[in-house]
Formats: sequence, structure tokens, C-alpha cells
Amino acid sequence: MAEPLLPYSPADLLERAIETLRARLLPQMTEAAEHEAALAAMRALAIAQAELASDPAIIGRESAEMEALLGAAFGGDARAARHALAAAIRARSLPSSGPTEVRLRDHLLKATANRLRLTNPKYMTRRKRRAESSY
Repeated sequence: MAEPLLPYSPADLLERAIETLRARLLPQMTEAAEHEAALAAMRALAIAQAELASDPAIIGRESAEMEALLGAAFGGDARAARHALAAAIRARSLPSSGPTEVRLRDHLLKATANRLRLTNPKYMTRRKRRAESSY
């Protein structure tokens, strides 16, 4: 295995950036707009950090579920599959009763819980909803 170019992993770099924003830059932000921008940057970095730490197989399982629901292949492109699923839901082109409806509901619950776990882990912990995401 090749030696990394930097002495720190991407997760370590994100942690250092978040800590620098929190400890050094955020207290210097006196204007509300600057403070809000710094908080948004910290939040974006925290989400990227959570994405790096998450199980990479989750996206594959989520993509496979969407492909099965839509009857189409997206070559592992989860974003394209999400867009196609959203379009199908808006167009009401998926069956509204029976097993497809149950699979769709289950998929949406798992996908939403997974997204919340990445973007708002405190909410998921407070609500004790970790079990809803079984990816």
C-alpha cells in the first residue's frame, strides 16, 4: 500500500478544520452573517466527515433497492437513482397499493433515517430512531 501524501487522513483533516473553525474563527465572527456562514461551513464539514465514516455498502444497498423499485439500472449512480425515484413518485407512476407500495415506504424510511444519521445525528439519538435504518 502506498504511503499517504499527507500525514493525516481525510477524516483527521476534516476534524482539524472543524476544530479550527469552532475554537479560533467562530469566536472572531462578530457579525451575524459571518457567524451564520461559519456555522454553515462547520455543518458541511461535519456532514462530509460523517459520510467518510459511514459504511460504503449503504449506498450500494440503497441503489439496489431503488433499481428494484424502478425496474431500471443506474450503474451504481445513487444520485441518478434518487432523482429518478423522486420523478416517479411525483408522476405517480409507481403502484399505490400492494407490495411495491410497502417496499417504497420501507425504502423511504430507511433512506431518510440514514440521511438523518449523517446530517443530524443528535436528532436520531434523541428520537431513538437508529433502528429504522437497516441498510
